[in-house]
Amino acid sequence: MKPNFVVFVVDQMQARTMSLHGHPDVHTPNLDQLGLEGVSFTRAYCNNPVCMPSRATLLTGLTPRQHGCLTNGNAVPEGLPTLPGTLAKAGYRTHAIGKLHHQPIGSVNKGEEMAFSWESRARWEAGEITALPIDYYGYQMTEHVGGHVDCYGDYLTWLEKELPGGKERLLRAGAYEKNSLYEQNWKIDLPEPLHYNRWIARRSAAFLEGLQQEDLFYLWCSFPDPHHPFAACRPYSEMYDPQSLTLPEDWNEEADSIDWLKGLRTVHPGHSQFDEATLRNILAQTYGMISHVDSCIGEVLDKLKERGLYDNTIIIFMADHGEYLGSHRLLTKAEWPWEELLNVPYIWRVPQAIRQGVYRDRVVSLLDFVPTILDFAGIDQAVMDTRGIYSAPPLGLPGRSLRAAVEEGKELPARPALVEYDEDWYAPETTRMRTLVAEQYKLTVYINSDEGLLFDLAADPREQNNLWNNPEYAHVRCMMTEQLLRELIRTDRFDTLRITGA
Repeated sequence: MKPNFVVFVVDQMQARTMSLHGHPDVHTPNLDQLGLEGVSFTRAYCNNPVCMPSRATLLTGLTPRQHGCLTNGNAVPEGLPTLPGTLAKAGYRTHAIGKLHHQPIGSVNKGEEMAFSWESRARWEAGEITALPIDYYGYQMTEHVGGHVDCYGDYLTWLEKELPGGKERLLRAGAYEKNSLYEQNWKIDLPEPLHYNRWIARRSAAFLEGLQQEDLFYLWCSFPDPHHPFAACRPYSEMYDPQSLTLPEDWNEEADSIDWLKGLRTVHPGHSQFDEATLRNILAQTYGMISHVDSCIGEVLDKLKERGLYDNTIIIFMADHGEYLGSHRLLTKAEWPWEELLNVPYIWRVPQAIRQGVYRDRVVSLLDFVPTILDFAGIDQAVMDTRGIYSAPPLGLPGRSLRAAVEEGKELPARPALVEYDEDWYAPETTRMRTLVAEQYKLTVYINSDEGLLFDLAADPREQNNLWNNPEYAHVRCMMTEQLLRELIRTDRFDTLRITGA
């Protein structure tokens, strides 16, 4: 019997901020239980540290270079095979609720649309778009939540009917308390039952309620939190006392290692200009957002159990990328490839599987998501190939199936995680970064500097000691550079339709 799938996704959450992974402050009882019933990978990595490219990878199973969504503000090409589209063709009901972010939210100039986007905030707010189209990137139906805290889409249409003027209650201007020193930190004055997190949970439960027992389904349940602005609603906005929270060990240490990164602090001053009191307030609201999402996930899990679906549903929880959250004196996300940004939560709960709890040993990545789902669904990944006619075996998707590990508890072979980052939005120059994370070492190379980053994560998990220029590690740098080159070659584009041999 084929399994169903419920995929819980959050935006901008580091792997460490779960009590299951040993965090001293954050309460995540539902996520902890999922991890204990299944497998929670502590060494899972995103393949791009910003939203749209990472989500395109979860949609297609391809690297950013392969799917073409290289950075935020690109649309995912609509002709690509997608996981929900492939599952729909195999008989699954595919439904997305919450954040998608497969097309741009805004435009270069305020009020000016450079190109049509189904997820354009301006078009939704003007009433030009009232729903995403049927079969949007393979989702037969969608219930859309765009933006972060200042949300729009189907949720906002509902909120304004339930509470006219309700949007203003989400915003900083309508907050019941706000941080006077940091613009993106406040407490939301909106009743919890009207919050977008709870709406996403309720709509997910309604989808499950409407299923027939014989229906196969793939539910994408995607929360915009805990992405900044750092703002929770009651009771979660009051759940954590800022003064009692544990600060990151290196919150007041920059340790940028190379001059080019040091110079970026003047380009991105908002990432690093905060004091201890501000950071404590940000942590309190972020942890509140995480606990709120955890509660909402619990509501969906309860509905699965109530409908008798829990024991035939594979449940995944993950984030599209991480968040510095004060470490290395940084907030949000940018060009610093620290673990807090790249290492993401990744839980797989498979019914009747050998339960492992926390899996600390092997590096995995979000590239493995699509191959694993296809494996469990009994679908040959060749159906997603776009190459056409050839005599050699196809290269296939760049990730690997984790099924043997999450179902049978088998040891995974070592394989590094490849991270790509390309950004031309911020002056004074375009950033290109490539990072390779292996079992022990992590290497980062930029086009922007002759220097790079090399860390021994086993000996230096906080990445304080850059070994790039250390002669004792010259052989390691050479080995990691070769590995990076081989991964770039292995995962390069090979998708153009081939008609004949000449």
